Order: sequence, then structure tokens, then C-alpha cells
Amino acid sequence: MRIKILAVLILFLSTGLLRSQSFNLRFSTYFYSWQRIDSTADNSTEKTTHLRGYQNLLFDASKDKWGFNTLMQTEEDVIKKIDGGFNYRFYNLYIRGTNLFNHLDAKIGRQYIFSGVGKGAVDGLYLKFKTGKNREYQVAGYGGGLTPLDYSFKYYPSLKYNFMFGGQFSYFGVRDLEVGLSYTNKHSKPDPYYTFRVDSLLNTKQVWIDLDPLSQQYAGLDFNYTYKLKHNFFGKVYYDINLKRLYRGEVNARVMVIDNLNVNASYIYHQPQISYNTIFWVFESKPNQEIEGGADYTLKNGINLYATVSDVLYNNAADTLKNSSLKIVVGFNNPSYGLSYVKYTGYTGESDGLTGYFYRQILKDKLSGSVSISYSSYRLSEFSTDKVNSLAGILGITYRPFPQLSVDAQGQFIKNPVYQYDTRFLVGINYWLFKKF
Repeated sequence: MRIKILAVLILFLSTGLLRSQSFNLRFSTYFYSWQRIDSTADNSTEKTTHLRGYQNLLFDASKDKWGFNTLMQTEEDVIKKIDGGFNYRFYNLYIRGTNLFNHLDAKIGRQYIFSGVGKGAVDGLYLKFKTGKNREYQVAGYGGGLTPLDYSFKYYPSLKYNFMFGGQFSYFGVRDLEVGLSYTNKHSKPDPYYTFRVDSLLNTKQVWIDLDPLSQQYAGLDFNYTYKLKHNFFGKVYYDINLKRLYRGEVNARVMVIDNLNVNASYIYHQPQISYNTIFWVFESKPNQEIEGGADYTLKNGINLYATVSDVLYNNAADTLKNSSLKIVVGFNNPSYGLSYVKYTGYTGESDGLTGYFYRQILKDKLSGSVSISYSSYRLSEFSTDKVNSLAGILGITYRPFPQLSVDAQGQFIKNPVYQYDTRFLVGINYWLFKKF
């Protein structure tokens, strides 16, 4: 109830921004049609036709140091209802204040947190305090109830067991260097439910399952450094406080060797994230490591050639050939066309994939078309002798009568052993409006 009152308050306060200094609106509506076999029908081969609509609205208004922002989506079944036939989601719904008292930024309402180790959607408060001669010291803090999984306002779990709070200290005092220290504490409690279990006499009985709240508590270090606008280095170290172990470490480097030639390398250490007090503790888990290297070169005509090789190492086993997964990617692209090939081999299986796309303006700034094709071949298991083939494609066209409005139409198909053929059609309208008063 408290969160619902907060949402109403935000909508009420936002009406004061109607006479705003700037106004940004982006609206899109899409309709998606497909056919499928209805398993509930009397005839098991009977096909049903579906038409589903989607609407997205981004709305941003600002006046002086204050602003209002929302990002929402609705969806409805026009033909043949599925589930309730209508859903809505609010991804953002907040009021923001910028540079208040010359030092403070604030957001209140529904928002997605990006703050070092702290990531997630909350209905709450975010504050950032900036100080120093050039605002090089910044301290952020946030807290609130976890947003419902469907991003609606229909149902809120108990705030006592479903919340997140934390903070981050950032330093920008050295040119082209950013360093951040962060902390987050997140609690979530799964919904209780009835299920059937077998007792000691092998009799089936109905039991009530009410799990303890899950806990995640992390601390982290992030850094990013750019040298002479040519070379970039960034990385992170995240520590699980509850389990007392490092759960993620990452280092990346991208260096310009000569003009138009870049090489990159990265190393990632990843421990499976298992929440404190969960049943998954009974299973053994081990970390994996990923090593990647690559290069890309841009030709004078704008075509970019690239190649990367990465290897995921599992279990730290001595026999790395049997416990690693190799990925190879090569290709070229530019804004109008591209082609890429990817191959997986090793512990996670074997597969080959080829993807190409082409884009062309038919009438300058008015009409354009695009096409993409992808083909893949893979084995379903290590015991399979034959490979499975899959083919998919997209054909699209965009008409833009004026810069703020576009109409899109797209056809899609896929063919594989599961679907002899699967065709879908999408049509949509996008409208963008920005006005500064």
C-alpha cells in the first residue's frame, strides 16, 4: 500500500512539470502475428492464429532542476487471448532533482539501480552527493523495496523480506581515470506454496513450503582508464561477504597498435552466484575462468575486419582439453552489410554458425530495407552422430515520411527439426517528439 501511495504521489507531482522547459516523448506500437498448433483443441493438428499488440512509451519532462521520467509498456491479445489477455509494465516512474544545493542529485520512485555491485529494480530513493573542486568525489546511496517481477503495481511482497540498499564512492580526480568502491545488501523471499512430498512410509501428502529469505551481500571495486583517447583499460573485483569468497574478477585491455588496428585481451574469473540460505548450497559448485584475445582492423572504405578467440576453463582441471570450451569468431561489417562466422568446440559441445545482414536506403531518408540470414549446425548431445541444421531469416522495410515518424514491417521465419516452418509477421509505428521551450 505504501508503494501504491508513492506511485500516486509521483503522478500528482509530475503534473506540475506540464509547463516544462523541455519535453521528450517516444511512443511505439507494434503488432505481432503468428500461428501455432493448439494442444488443447480436439484436433491435435488444429492451428490457431494469434495477433498481439505492444505499446512502449518513454516520457521525460524537465523544468529548472527538476524532472519526471517514465518508461512503460502495455501488451494485449487482439485475437485469441493468452492468459489474461492484457498486461502492463512500468520500468521507470520517478521524479529527479539535479544539482540541488549545487551538490546533490536525487531520484524517488521506480528506477533501475546501476551502482557497482548494486544492480536491480527498486521502488525507493537514490541520492548522489558531489563534492570537491571539480566534483571529483561522489558518494551515492540508495534503498527501497524490490520491484515486483512483472514490473506492475498489482502485488507487492512484504517489504520486511524484499528490499535492497547500498552505496558507492567514486573518484574522478585523475584525468581519464574512474575508480569506484561499492556495497549492496539485497534480500528476497520466494512466495510460499503448497506441493506434494513423500513421507518415510512412502505416502504422498500435501505440505506447505515457506522458505527463508534469500540474502546477497557484496562489495566491489571498479576502475576504468583511457590513455591518450586510444588505449582503454577497465576491470572489476567483486566479493561475496556472506560466503566470504571472491565471486567475480575481470580485467580488460584494448590497445591501438597502429592507426585503424586495435588488439584486445581480457580475463574473467566467475564463481556461480548462490544466494545465502538457499537449497542450492547442497550442490557442489566450482568457478570457471574465461580468457579472450582478438583484433580488429578498419579499412579505408570503412569495412571493419575482426577476429576473437576465447576459451572458458571449467573446474581448474589438469586436462583442460576435456574441460574447456573454445569459441572462435571471425567476420567483417560496416553500417550497410556484414558477415560473421562463429564456432564452438570442447566441453560445451560443437556448433557452427554463419550470420549475414544487408541494409540499403531505397529513397534517401524516406525508405530503407534490410535482410538478414543465419544458419547453424550443431549436435544435440555428445552421443549424437548427426548434426542438426537450423535456418532463420528476417526481411524488413522502414518508411519514414518525416524524421519524427517511422513505420516498420518485418517478416521472420525459422526452419529446424522442431519446426518444419515457423513464420511470423510484425508491423509497428514509432513516433518521437522533443521540444525545448
